[in-house]
Amino acid sequence: MPTIVIIDDHKIIRDALMALLNYTPGMTVIGEAADGRAGVEMVLEKKPEVVLLDFGLPLLTGLEVTRQLRERRYRGGIVIISMYAEGQLVRSTRNAGADAYLLKDHAFAQIKIAIEAAQRREFYQSPQLEALDSASEPTAELTSREREVLQLLAEGSTAKEIAHKLKISSKTVDVHGTNIRRKLKVSTLAELTRIALRAGIAQL
Repeated sequence: MPTIVIIDDHKIIRDALMALLNYTPGMTVIGEAADGRAGVEMVLEKKPEVVLLDFGLPLLTGLEVTRQLRERRYRGGIVIISMYAEGQLVRSTRNAGADAYLLKDHAFAQIKIAIEAAQRREFYQSPQLEALDSASEPTAELTSREREVLQLLAEGSTAKEIAHKLKISSKTVDVHGTNIRRKLKVSTLAELTRIALRAGIAQL
């Protein structure tokens, strides 16, 4: 049974999951984080066997946390809990390297099943998601940095604010913005925002 890190921006949820998981024989929570960036660093430091995270995280979404962990060679299981029953989001998280996509309306017993599946690196999803369609993912060609810029643009940050948050120049932000628009074949912020929300890269 695994060691676990919980990433969720609501303390009451983290506390509840921690209590339930620590009460489950063999499961031990060894860390927690309240946002995506802190979560990535926590996981790389603690090296848990399984990460349990919310999809709608601040700073980095659960999808981007998953991508960054896999890019930085984290090999443990990743379980995403989400309120969004959308086929594209399931595919996006699976393609990014997640091992489970679980809807929030499930009982704790389903979380335990998902964690155990993630340990075995067998993809698990909520049963009601299995019949959802399989459209292509428009953001697949974006780099990790481009997805970060896209998230911040879609969530309303200015180029200057993005430069400050990511510790890059405003000129570099503009270059990323141009590349994002070219790859996604769009020209307006409204179109970028729609794609980012649909792909789970941003949340409003």
